[in-house]
Amino acid sequence: MKINKLHPYFVYFLIFGITFIIYFLTSSKNTPYDYFVRLADAFINHRLYLLENPSWLNELIPINGKYYVAYPPMPAILLIPFVAIFGAGFSQTAFSIFLGSLNPVILYSLLKRIKITSITAFVTTVFFAFGTNYWFLSSVGSSWYLAHIVALFFLLLAIRETFSKQRLFLIGLLLGASFWSRSTIIFTLPFFLFYMKDKFLPINKKAIYNLIHLFLGIGVFIGLDSIYNFLRFSSLSPISPYQMIPPAQRSESVKNGFLSLKNIPLHIDAMFLRLPQIQNSWSYITPSLYSIAIWVTSPAVVLIFKAKKSLLVFACWSAIITTFFIISLWVVVGFSQFGYRFAQDFMPFILILVALGVGQKPKPVAYLLLLLSIIVNLWGVIMINYLNIWTM
Repeated sequence: MKINKLHPYFVYFLIFGITFIIYFLTSSKNTPYDYFVRLADAFINHRLYLLENPSWLNELIPINGKYYVAYPPMPAILLIPFVAIFGAGFSQTAFSIFLGSLNPVILYSLLKRIKITSITAFVTTVFFAFGTNYWFLSSVGSSWYLAHIVALFFLLLAIRETFSKQRLFLIGLLLGASFWSRSTIIFTLPFFLFYMKDKFLPINKKAIYNLIHLFLGIGVFIGLDSIYNFLRFSSLSPISPYQMIPPAQRSESVKNGFLSLKNIPLHIDAMFLRLPQIQNSWSYITPSLYSIAIWVTSPAVVLIFKAKKSLLVFACWSAIITTFFIISLWVVVGFSQFGYRFAQDFMPFILILVALGVGQKPKPVAYLLLLLSIIVNLWGVIMINYLNIWTM
């Protein structure tokens, strides 16, 4: 069966259907860390806070008998229709699986717009869905993971628009909506500025007009976030909620602040150096919930270095480097997780580079690396979700 011979909508349905089934079958069922379902229910009832403080939701911010969710609220906003229909008991994991299965469809559609072959677009999409820790994140759906999935939804749409009509206000809105799920996504902005440089250079009246359109779209959600934080904490900063989480206030790790150059080595170790635990008895190789290096969880990522120099490649690297630098200043590395989950904040740009590295006709080495990536992530999902075997 040749992908390029199939109707595009059939391919979309195929990607969504297979992904949904596999995510569902390998899921950990309902996550107890359902901050966003609870927050969606609060929004429906005209509140910015929760009324209950379950012991396992230890990152709620208590103020005068009200309990505030620290994380940006976009996932809760998307959950509102589902919670309104199915009630406060709606499964956050089910929503994660649904949206998590939709993002690979958007990716495939996006990749088709950069004039690569259908088979390369499909191989890269399979790599994203099953060869990265995105599989684990989607199958669990806890609030930290769902934030990545929602952010990717809007970021992928923003990139797709960049390869299409390039409506700058819409791109800004989508990037801003992604920011309202994962604040660090805003630092992928260099990709859009560099790839669409003809709209912004040379500096003239038209270029200024275009920049205003782009930043107005982004500004909508930056403004909403500032208002949201001010109404809750009398602070405009997107960092302020994290500073008020009780465990964070007591943690020794924040002595250098929530953002510090001293944290960079921690993230380099987590993304590039951290390995699974190897032992002489069952389970022999055990995933670490602290982190595992990206080249271990996703061996096919090495194909990014085969992408030939171009404006698109430069734009992708600008987003990856800038975003990772900002992320690496953060006080923690994403624990608990399979792999280094913060890489999902710039994963679309890695995937574009992988697709360009694969080329128009995937070679056997590309299929081998894809297979290895799938095997590693299947191992991680089974070990953690089903066997409850991991190490710190």
